[in-house]
This record gives sequence, C-alpha cells and structure tokens, in this order.
Amino acid sequence: MRKLSSCITLKPASEEASYEAAIKVNPNNAPKRSPGEFSINAVASHTKLWPEHRWLTISFVDNPPTALQDAIEQLIWQWDPHVSLIFGVSKDANADIRISTNTTLNGSSIGTDALTVEAGEPTMYIGLKPSDPDFKVTVLHEFGHALGLEHEHQHPHANIPWNKPKVYKAYAAQFGWTKELVDDQLFTPKGTDSLRIAPYDKTSIMHYPVDKEFTDGIWEVGTYTELSEQDITSVGEFYPKNNY
Repeated sequence: MRKLSSCITLKPASEEASYEAAIKVNPNNAPKRSPGEFSINAVASHTKLWPEHRWLTISFVDNPPTALQDAIEQLIWQWDPHVSLIFGVSKDANADIRISTNTTLNGSSIGTDALTVEAGEPTMYIGLKPSDPDFKVTVLHEFGHALGLEHEHQHPHANIPWNKPKVYKAYAAQFGWTKELVDDQLFTPKGTDSLRIAPYDKTSIMHYPVDKEFTDGIWEVGTYTELSEQDITSVGEFYPKNNY
C-alpha cells in the first residue's frame, strides 16, 4: 500500500468569519447570483481568492534552518510564473501566509481564510524535510491551498469508488483520524461552482494519491510531483497576469 497523504485543510473560526475576510479583501469572492436572486447558502458558497496582483507576504513563524526555508521557498516559487500575485518573504508576524515547520502536521488554510488566523499563529504547516520523498509534492500542494485551491479528490465530479471502511481504518491506525475528519478531508465534495468550472483532474498536485486497496482494486491515482496543466490553467484564470 502507498504511503498515506495527511494534509489537513485548516478551518476558519466560523463560516461568517471566512466570508467577511474573503469579501473585505476581494469583493469578487461574493457568490455570483442573478439580479434579485436570494440564496441562503451565500456564506458557505463564497470563494477565497486573493485580489489579483496583490503582494502576498510569506513568513516563517519558527525560524527554520536556512536550508529548509530556502527549499520551501524554491518550491513555492514554482507557482509564481502562473499567477499575477507577487510573492514576498517577510518577517512580519502578521504576514498573509505564516508557515510553521516545527511540526509533524501538513496543512494549510484555504486562500483568504488565512486572514482569520490570529497574528503570529501559523496559517500553514509543513512537517516534512527536504530528504523526505514527499517533501516537494507536499509544499506545492499546501501552497496551492494558500492560493485558494481545494482538494482535487473532493471535486464534485471525482466519483472515486472508495471502500470507506478500509479508509477509515487505515487513517485511524496511521494518523489517529476520526471518521468525521476522514469524511471532511477525503469524501465530502468541496468547492464552489466558480472554483469547479474545470473538469476533474486526476493528475492535479491537489489530489491525494489513491491506492487500489481503498477502491477494492478497481481504481487508483498515483503520486504526481509536478503542477498539472490544469493546475496551471486554473490559477492563471483565478489570477490572470494581463488583467489590469
């Protein structure tokens, strides 16, 4: 069986806080509705994208070794050519993205949800070191979340034929995850319509690998370590460089 992925998308304090932060920094995050249309799901259906051409500041909260910080930065910058955002490393305790490396956890807030995290507290966790074979894919994946991307295996059209009892058992044994956490991070479809225009992409950096053992031998996804064509297209549409 393949090594299990254990990225956890971090929850904002509330959906209301998430909505208010997202709309304040980028009014285009508001749900798109026809004139006069009312939706009781407006708060839960907003996007969490940063404003185009924003200076996105990044800091490290626990002063990691220079080699580790450099390795993380080099991977983060692989997203840079494809977006209009401007990445800048800072020592500001209230930088937009605040990374903790003194951890065993891998996870991130989704996009503007980082603005709901108390100043000085991490908005992203990277528990792996460059010697780990999954280091590259983990850093690229977590920063994809920081740009507002959800898990691709939770795309509404993924239709993965999970054997859920096997998955619950494996994640409980290896990580101590509850059934509710597994449901939230693997099975529950995520993302608003405006973030799911693109078709489902098995090769996305945002996709967990899926072992055949978890689908009774009929379906699998390998580990992809590069940004897929659809990853690049999607972030380019969310943050177009030529849009002034």
